[in-house]
Amino acid sequence: MRSINLLKVALDAELLRLRTMMARQGRRAAFGVIALIFALVVLALAEVTGWLALRHQVASIPATLILLGINLVIAAVFGLLAARSSPGHTEQEALRVRRQALDAARGSLAFTAAIPVVTNLLRGRRRGEGKRWRLPFFR
Repeated sequence: MRSINLLKVALDAELLRLRTMMARQGRRAAFGVIALIFALVVLALAEVTGWLALRHQVASIPATLILLGINLVIAAVFGLLAARSSPGHTEQEALRVRRQALDAARGSLAFTAAIPVVTNLLRGRRRGEGKRWRLPFFR
């Protein structure tokens, strides 16, 4: 019975870990979409107005390179926000609880599975038969 409870605890911990991981991945995806939309809008609108404004101050090629650098910095900032992701405290704790519960359940199941084998060996009888038997390596 204890092993079943431990397996339930492991399942609950795994579900909690998966829920928090999915929420974290959802936030990452949202930041990534925002970064992409912002980069596209910046490239479309600011390029034209910035290039026109810079063209009055410098030549056409340097104006284009300046705008390219600005766009790269803005896209890199939002890209880093999307890429920055580490498991939170809840996710790490749920993983630890799941591992402990599974380890305890394995130990309990191994002990439970060994009881009938040990009992049969100690009794020295096969099920359903009245005669004694010996292990092959003791003959």
